[in-house]
This record gives sequence, C-alpha cells and structure tokens, in this order.
Amino acid sequence: MSVSGMLVRFNVGNFCSISDNQSFSMISGNVKNHKDRLYSAKDFKILKFASIFGANASGKSNLIKAIHYAVTILLQGTENSFADSNRNNYFRLNPSGKDRNSYFEFEILINDSVYAYGFEISIFEKKIKEEWLIRLGKNEDETIFTRKTDDGTSYFNDNYLNSDIAGRMNIYLDDYRHVDYKLFLKEIVSNKAELYKNDGKLGILREVYNWISNINISYPNTPVTGYDTLSFDNFSDLMKALTSFDTGISKIISHEISKEQAFDKVSYRLRDDVDKTIEFLGRQRTEALSGRDSRVLRVNINGNLILISINGDEIKFKEICFEHFGVSDVKFSLGEESDGTRRLLDLLSVLFAEENSLFIIDELDRSLHPQLTLHFVKTFLRIARKNNIQLVITTHESRLLNLKLLRQDEIYFIDRKENGASAIVPFDCFKERFDKRIDVAYLDGRYGAVPLFDSIYPDYEDGED
Repeated sequence: MSVSGMLVRFNVGNFCSISDNQSFSMISGNVKNHKDRLYSAKDFKILKFASIFGANASGKSNLIKAIHYAVTILLQGTENSFADSNRNNYFRLNPSGKDRNSYFEFEILINDSVYAYGFEISIFEKKIKEEWLIRLGKNEDETIFTRKTDDGTSYFNDNYLNSDIAGRMNIYLDDYRHVDYKLFLKEIVSNKAELYKNDGKLGILREVYNWISNINISYPNTPVTGYDTLSFDNFSDLMKALTSFDTGISKIISHEISKEQAFDKVSYRLRDDVDKTIEFLGRQRTEALSGRDSRVLRVNINGNLILISINGDEIKFKEICFEHFGVSDVKFSLGEESDGTRRLLDLLSVLFAEENSLFIIDELDRSLHPQLTLHFVKTFLRIARKNNIQLVITTHESRLLNLKLLRQDEIYFIDRKENGASAIVPFDCFKERFDKRIDVAYLDGRYGAVPLFDSIYPDYEDGED
C-alpha cells in the first residue's frame, strides 16, 4: 500500500541506552552539495538518506529499537509478549529510570504540513501515560487530540469534525480516558471506519497511522521486505541491478509447481501455518472488492523460495531459482546462494520501493563486501534524485564517510557518554571543510563514537606486534 508522508524527526527518551530526550532529524542543514536529492517542503527541505556511525555498544541499534518499539506499541498495545520482553528497556544505569516515563514521538510531513504523533509510557509497568497528535505550525501549533490516562483528561479539536460526529468522537475519547494498555490512534483508525466516510479533514488520523505502521525496519538477521523483488512478474530491471552488483547470477527463473511439490518434506506445523495464512489472505482479498488482483506470500521452505499467489479461490505455487554465468542446465535455490547474495537480493527491494517508503536498516553492511555496501548506497542516492524514498542505516563502513559522496547533514554519530548514555551527534555541527578526509579523522577519534582501548598488558608499547 502506498502511503504519503516523510519522516521529519524522531524523538526518544529513557529507552535502553538513551537517557535524556534525543532527537534524530531528517531536516537538511545549510549544505550546498547534492541538493538534487532533497525533498522540498513548504518551509524546509528533507533528507532522503541518513547514515549513523558509532562504536559497538554505543547505542546505534538502540535508536532503531526505539522506533521499532514505538511502532509495535501503536499496533499491538502492551498486553502481549512483546511488551513483557521489553519491560526492562528503560535507561537502567540511572536508578530513577524505572520510575520515569519513556518518550516516543514521530514528526511526519503529510501534504506540506508536519504532524507530531507521540506517547509517553511507563515501560516497566506497561502503562501508557499520555498520547497526542499535534499539527506543527511555523508560528503556532494546533492540537488535534491529547489524553492523559492518570487524571483522565482528554481533548479533541472540533475543527477536525463534522457536527454530526463530534458528539460520538467525544464519547469515544471519553471511553479511553483511563485506558493505559493501548493507544487511541489505533482504536479510532482500526475500529471506527464509519467516522471517515464524510469527514475528509479527519482523514489525517488514518494517514498518520498508516504511515507509521508501514515503516520498514530491519535488523542484521531479519529481512528488509522478505525478497519482495522476487514477487515481480518481470525480472528484467532486477537482473540489471544484479548484474551491476557482480553476483554471478545470469537469470532468475520462476516456474509453477504443485502444492505437493512445494510442501515436500515440510513439517505438518509449517504446512498448517501456511494454510491458515493462505486462508486469511484469500478472505481479505474477497472482502476488499478492490486493490491488487492477487496477494503474494513468500515462504522459505528448506532453502527454497516459494511464491504463493492468492487470487480469491485461485492459488498458484511458484519456485524461484537462479542460473549462474549462463549455464542453463544448472539451477541454484535461494538457500544455495551466498549470505551476501541473499542479503543483496533482499536489500534491492529498497531500490524498487513505492514512493514515500521509509526503510530503516541496522548494520547495512552485514554480510556485504565493502565495495558492495558502497555501490548499494551510491545506487540509492542516484535513485533518490527522482524518487521520494527515505533510507536510514547504521553501519561501520568508514568508506561511506566521504564528503564527495554524502552531505554533511546525512552523517550522524552515536557517542557513549561517561554515564553510559547514548547521545545523537549530527556531523554537520563539526563544521568540517568539504575536502577533508573525514574517514581518517573519524577512526582517529576526532568526532568521538569510536572504541577507546586500554591494554591489558602493562608493558605493552606502541609499535610492538
């Protein structure tokens, strides 16, 4: 689903290694080079790419986890195993961390206006304390709704409501006064569809919710989109990309197989799970009455990638395999490809993504040769000149620290302070020259965010092997 919107800023406090509120901004700075890959909003410009560097255990991944946590709480609430397993994810190095509320807020550009949606939560108690949606203005902000669960106060701006539904909205919000285990935005979008039929201005709630719920977040051992590009009917553009990355793959083959062939030597549990998913997706398609002609489920079965196309009662199974170096009588399954090739096949989904997509990838360079990482970023930056897609990465690949490649405001560092707290440091605050070798300066510790080593051997001297 294509969802309009772009990330302007994400704010977070009291989560994992993040203590005081930190802000990660995609607003461009006063940088002159590579202006052609900025998105021009009404009053400012937005970055389409950001890279985050830092030492191991500095907190890079915790920023990604904070975004993931906020999205998951919005979608699922707190009465689940996810909230249980994250109960200790406040800043534990401060004795007061357990008793402080944690803060999460997205600032999103939608239709030339910026909206701030966020909430405060007691992570340990799994209780939502406050929630708000605000339209940010150049001179004055406009609150759309806000609520506090402790004292039960709430407000909804009547300017966003037709008179015939204003009373109902106030009743819904009143019912949520003390609800501290799920968020009002989720409820009002997912379970009150009738509110949006004749009230166009209220649609901003749906747009904010849909944009946040469609953020693509990937960790080192999780897929970005699950090989979305291999669901295409035509692989010509994908093959051009694979050829440019020198994978050795010369052809992608998609051939139809029977269900019995697809599930050969598969456990009954996996087969049952897939059957239930097929049934669910088929029912969704029948009820929707519009949208894509079919839905595609991608399943990795014993290293074989199986595409299951669901169009009402019609279900087709296809297997994806690969030829190498033009040898047509030898086929390789996805599981037989190298870790790097499988990683690349998944990452290429970013390059073919729909407009207004946001991808957040932790450790982009995992399993990739340094040259592949560099080539992937260069390719994305070329695409960003025309397409409104945002990509945020964490990485250790210092060769990306090149001011001929990246803008100064596309570089961030996560530094670990003496109290163990992570700080987000934008590179452009250092005011470096455009021609400076910042990769060398970074590794020398010029900007912090690198590991500092003490020898465990007292008689160790520099220069010794």
